[in-house]
Amino acid sequence: MELNFSQTEDMPNNEISTKPIFVLDIGTHSIIGIVGFCDKNIFYVKDICQSEYPRRAMIDGQIEDIEQVAQTADKVRKQLEKNLNIHLTDVYVAAAGRSLKTQKASYEIELDGKECVQKKHINDLEMCAIQSAEEGLLENSEGNSNLLLYYVGHSVMKYYLDDYPISTLLDHHGRKIKVDIIATFLPSEVLESLNVTMNKIGLEINSVTLEPIAAMNAIIPKELRMLNLALVDIGAGTSDIAISEGGSVVAYTMATIAGDEITEKIVQDYLVDFEMAEKMKLSLSQNVEKIQYEDILGFSYCISPTELKEKIQPSVEQLCDEICGRILEVNGKAPSAVFMVGGGSKLPNICSMVAQKLNIDENKVAVGGSNYMKKLVSSEQNINGPEFATPMGIAITAMTEQNSEKFTVTINGKEANVITKKPVTVMELLLMNGYERNQLMGRSGKSVTFEIDGRQRTVRGTRPTPASITINGVQANITTQVNAGDGVEVVPSVSGEDASPKVEDVVDCELLTVYLNDVEYTAGTIVYVNGSVVDKNQIIKDLDVITVEEIDTLQKLCDKVEIEYDNNWFIKDGMILTDDYLLQDGDEIIYKLAEKNDTQLPILDEDNPQEEQLEGRAPNKKISVTINGMKVELEPKPDRSYYQFVDMLNFVNIDPTKPEGNIILRLNNENASYLDRISDHDTIDIYWER
Repeated sequence: MELNFSQTEDMPNNEISTKPIFVLDIGTHSIIGIVGFCDKNIFYVKDICQSEYPRRAMIDGQIEDIEQVAQTADKVRKQLEKNLNIHLTDVYVAAAGRSLKTQKASYEIELDGKECVQKKHINDLEMCAIQSAEEGLLENSEGNSNLLLYYVGHSVMKYYLDDYPISTLLDHHGRKIKVDIIATFLPSEVLESLNVTMNKIGLEINSVTLEPIAAMNAIIPKELRMLNLALVDIGAGTSDIAISEGGSVVAYTMATIAGDEITEKIVQDYLVDFEMAEKMKLSLSQNVEKIQYEDILGFSYCISPTELKEKIQPSVEQLCDEICGRILEVNGKAPSAVFMVGGGSKLPNICSMVAQKLNIDENKVAVGGSNYMKKLVSSEQNINGPEFATPMGIAITAMTEQNSEKFTVTINGKEANVITKKPVTVMELLLMNGYERNQLMGRSGKSVTFEIDGRQRTVRGTRPTPASITINGVQANITTQVNAGDGVEVVPSVSGEDASPKVEDVVDCELLTVYLNDVEYTAGTIVYVNGSVVDKNQIIKDLDVITVEEIDTLQKLCDKVEIEYDNNWFIKDGMILTDDYLLQDGDEIIYKLAEKNDTQLPILDEDNPQEEQLEGRAPNKKISVTINGMKVELEPKPDRSYYQFVDMLNFVNIDPTKPEGNIILRLNNENASYLDRISDHDTIDIYWER
């Protein structure tokens, strides 16, 4: 089975085909079978057969009861074989447009602002948006994790350059480009159910097209698709919509209401069964004067077509609202013209309603006729009605495919078949064969955005390594065209690594450990992440809040730990420290609260430096010491504390805060420290070594 998501081009000349073309249009209520032959671009219809399901077998374009659909298709096939005395072994079918999944998506890419926007940037942008659309559909698939989607096509709704809408991005300069798209996918289960159903009756599917494309091929010729046109196929379950512009079909969508909603309205208003309601609805297009019906109670009635039209008018208007809303959604504007096909296009006043709601001339909305079909199809049977647009479109598409060479390429040595008459790009080919965007381009690693001291900063992940693509051994890229017989080799891309910055990557941090009276404190460059102190190896996460605190001087440390510098003495290694002293890792600093109006240095105990530990009391008597060769008598201190070596500085003409060399401190001819206790008859030497 081959997928055909391409559009028919002009028919090539060919000799008469001896092999019949067998087409099945699997509808919501019935199956139509057509057999014909191709001769010089004309499809000659030999026979048409239609059969309704005995009970409901299709729901929203998806085969619900495979066995029932298979039996009905087999009934149609056998009737055609009997009428034409032939044996049919393969078939052309179409996937319902109502099975298509459409999804809007946006994507943006940041540029460095130096180079202009190139085609590769636009391709990357659109491909990322397609992937985003597919992910959106999968997220909403109600837990169906095994859902496989085939990419059909996409339409660009709007481009943006630095957040401003723009018609084209090519060759512009900017720092950010963005695209809004609507992408279309087909669930794999639709194709699988078609394949299983046909295999049950011994038929092989030659190819699968899409019903909106088939209807386009029957109603709107290639040369008219340069115009912005909408084709609306109003079926029983849904209304399929296709949009053309620039020579191709650019978008697909569907309205979720269609002919059955009108029928159900008649069922409710006139208390009839569904079959009777269908007959009443169809009579509106048959120019009858009276409509006779029997309700479910067995009573017979007769009403005028006008009365029935008035009853269903609100439902028809609701249908038109839905159709026009979908057209405007995917097209972004009213199209130049609208072609209506399908059985629902015969509803009264529907064309004028659509024109009114799209605000276009009534002459620009019409039921798709047989003008174009007559050039391609010859039939003795009446196929001019709009309900034949899809089945005849499948036949026309099949005729084109039968006349075309098989478009066969290989991907990594495995055959991938796409019947088309025009080259496709590598991107189109790979997406249609189940490749995902990440396999072709990879993704950039995730960025980490955080706040540091009130400023926002972003560290970006690494860029991906794109896929390596060659065609017939020659280097290619996703925009390179692929022709029949080409061999495509793809080495999947490698996605970039997510950003994982450490604190040391964004802050030149250095933590210090400082001791004040043997109590450990953290100083230096202190980094807080979300309010907690961290080290330099801390990993920064998205949305983290970072603050940096510099505790590099003694004064800042005192402020931090709430110790008053001005009311204390701070001593390190026998030196009195000033407030601007630059802290060093491992500093051991002693401090002592000074008394009010005390001009002398504090008395500290080397063994018990903290104040609460300095409660020893000295004898209440004078002591005699020798300082630099002079006898000095020391009166007892008011607080009865011991004299310490540091107190002796008050009796010499030396200021330790203004060094004049290395200070010599000796007690009884031994090296001393400021915290040494002074006793009676001690000898003290304090001088600068010059």
